Amino acid sequence: MIRINLFVGSRYPVNRKMIREKAQEVLLAKGIDHIEIDISIVGSRKIKKLNESELKHEGTTDVLSFPQHEKNKLDDFPLPEGIPPHLGDIVISFPEAVKNAKKFGKMVDQQLCFYLEHGMMHLLGYHHD
Repeated sequence: MIRINLFVGSRYPVNRKMIREKAQEVLLAKGIDHIEIDISIVGSRKIKKLNESELKHEGTTDVLSFPQHEKNKLDDFPLPEGIPPHLGDIVISFPEAVKNAKKFGKMVDQQLCFYLEHGMMHLLGYHHD
């Protein structure tokens, strides 16, 4: 079972179905079918605050990932049967998605899915280097 918890600020017009389908597609492509993930789509102030307080980076950003477990250690905490382990949290900036969608000639939801996939790859242990 894949459980996707999606939190979207009420003023952001987001295709929730598209976001959930993209998350599921990425997980299934990596052979993961028993996991829980939290995805939040937020404004500039919230992502700036998280970026500065949690990562000690100045200013806003497009996407942040906060893993719940170390890579390949999703079973390090016993859970009741049937409850999927929590992969982590992804926080995406809606204003950054709008800005970059315009810049790259994409729909905003496509840009959100791009950020989502990028954040999920980080949670799965893939990094820029």
